[in-house]
This record gives sequence, structure tokens and C-alpha cells, in this order.
Amino acid sequence: MDDLGLLKPICLLEKLFNHKLRLNESLANQFAGFSVIKDVISTAAGSAMVTVGATRVLCGIKVKVIPTLELESPFVCSVERTNLSQRILRATNPVSREIQTLSVQLDWILRTCAIPDAKEQLQIYFAATDANPDIKKMVCGMYILHVDLLILHDDGCLLDACLAAALAALSCAEWPKLEGKAGVSVGLASQTITSKMNFEEVATPQSLVRLRISDWPVALTFALVPRPPFSDEAEVNGKRELPLISQPSRRELLLWDTDATIFHIVLDSEGAVVDFGMVGGLSSCLWAYLEEAGICHNRAVLPELLSRATKECDAIRKQLM
Repeated sequence: MDDLGLLKPICLLEKLFNHKLRLNESLANQFAGFSVIKDVISTAAGSAMVTVGATRVLCGIKVKVIPTLELESPFVCSVERTNLSQRILRATNPVSREIQTLSVQLDWILRTCAIPDAKEQLQIYFAATDANPDIKKMVCGMYILHVDLLILHDDGCLLDACLAAALAALSCAEWPKLEGKAGVSVGLASQTITSKMNFEEVATPQSLVRLRISDWPVALTFALVPRPPFSDEAEVNGKRELPLISQPSRRELLLWDTDATIFHIVLDSEGAVVDFGMVGGLSSCLWAYLEEAGICHNRAVLPELLSRATKECDAIRKQLM
């Protein structure tokens, strides 16, 4: 359906949007269907598959160990598309800016909101010895979690699906606990390793490592389109209804093209805004609803967006936890 961006029969689109805002029969304030399945990859430390509308994302967690603590983040987020997710994608195509930005954004949300103490949780300590029992308080390495996300089908709302898949996979991830075995000398004062380091599994009943997730942020996508509400649904509680689409599909965004203003919002469990982005904010449709004089006659964009997002985030969070 990406060909819709190449040729747009204007008269047909105008006739279509005279009857409805969306391609399907959904209402503008109706969110896409959401589902999550955990532990779908037996060889991964943790895994999940999330579906948002027609978008489907698969996430797997891979654990690596490094003998250093000089890292800004213990997560390595990687987002990739399959050749089936977009018809125009070819194996020789470089990674798009959208995918690169998505990887960085996921890493930031995970380490600042979802699991802010991840570095402390993922530290590896020395094994205690008879000669030096206090050595078990020293950190000798860290687990690095590779959060690999594969977009099986792309129909928009990628941040919504990828963040949910990453959290679901991390929530069920577990792996063997390791201890460091030092060689000849270990600098106790400076806590630096001066000999070869080996890591061994801990043979105890509580020998598995699991992450404690502090918060469950949820991402949602909206689109404000340059279209007045229809007469039969223009009034809601005495106020004009905004032409604000909840979780638009990629095909719908291709039809509206640059005329639509796209919002990405991430809310934590308390309803606070963790991240907010807006694309196409210079379009005329946005300013018509942000003007101070028009607020008394129209629903302001941001309050309406937050009201919808708060209710939907609670429903999604219950499925993830």
C-alpha cells in the first residue's frame, strides 16, 4: 500500500473523507487492537510478540557478560525490519532514520523510566573465598542485555508496539547467575581487576537472575487531520469533537501525507508524560485548535489527547504486567 504515496486521486479522496476520517469503519477515538504473547522464543532469555492493529513486532532478549562498568546503559536496543514488513524494502537498503531513532528512544525509556536501577541490578560480583570472604562485595562485571526487535509487519504505531514488546520480553527474561573467579591478584582498594577474569555459574536454587521493572511506560500514537467534524458527530457534551485519530494505520497516514500532525506520547504508571513528540506541527490544522480564542469553542488538542491516552494506557498496562 506504500504506492498510495506516489499517486493520489484527489477527487476520490475528497469523496471518501466526506463520509469518514478513517479507511476502516473504526471511530476516530477508537484505538487499535492490542495483544501480547510472552515466551515465544525458546532459545532467548526472554521474548514476546506484540500486535497493535496490523503491526506485529517480535522481541528477544540476549544476555552477554563484560568485565567492565564503564557503560552508560546496560541495554543494547536494535530494531530491524523483515523484507515482508514493507514491500518496497530491499536487503541492500540502509537502515532508515526512523528505525535508528526508534532504537535510541527505546534505550532511553528503558534506562530512565522503566528500569532506572538496571545497572545496579545487572552487576556481577566476585565469589567469596575462605582467604578473602569480603571479596564478594566487589563488582567484577556486568550483564549486557541485547533487546532485539524484529518488525514482522509494519502498519504504523511502531513505537507503541516496540516499547510494549521490549517490556513484555524483559519482564519474563531470566538467565543463570554468574560469579567472578579472580586469578592471582585483585586490587581491593581501587576495585580493579589485575588478573585474568573468569565467570562461573552459581549452583544454588536461587541461581537465576530476573529484572525488577520499576514502571510500565506505554506509548501511543495520534494524528490530527485537517478535516472538520461531521454534522452527526460534531457535538460531544456541547463541544466540537476534534478530528483526532487514535493510533492511525500507516496507510491512513500515507493518505493524509504531510497534512496530518502526528503525536507520539509515552505515559508512566502515574499518568505523567515521559516523552512527547510531534511531527508536522506547522500544518494549519494544528494551530486552529491551539489558538487561545478557539479553545472555548473547541476541545483543546493536548487535554483531549491526554484524556484518551490515560484510559488506554491503563488497559494496555494490565495486559503487559
